[in-house]
Amino acid sequence: MSSTYFTDSVSDLCQGIIDKVDTYEKRIKYLEEENKKLKDEHYKNSEMQIMEAELKKAKEDLYRGFPISEKEQEKIREWELKHDAEKHGLKTMEQRLRAGGCCGGRYTYQFVPTSIGTVGEVICSCGEKFTFQDFI
Repeated sequence: MSSTYFTDSVSDLCQGIIDKVDTYEKRIKYLEEENKKLKDEHYKNSEMQIMEAELKKAKEDLYRGFPISEKEQEKIREWELKHDAEKHGLKTMEQRLRAGGCCGGRYTYQFVPTSIGTVGEVICSCGEKFTFQDFI
């Protein structure tokens, strides 16, 4: 039977174990800090995306030139197409463009502020009205 001899003392072996544990603890702490930074960056990125979406929506509202929501704009467009076809016989885009001239101007937008909100109307040059915002 062969015997095993340790060249290091027991205290040296214990110190090696302690050193390894310290190294692992430092590495774990470093990785935890890096993980936190990554999570913070992700949070910042998701917050930034939300803010960019809100900014885009606000810009789209401004580009329309009126305080009109996207749904209201769709309703207005539907009414204008139906009104042009039924009342003025304008069924194609070319007919509508000719009727409006080079600058358009067949429709007037009117906003009436009230104590409980704003009433918005589109008025055709023939006098017919379409209310797209009504808080009364």
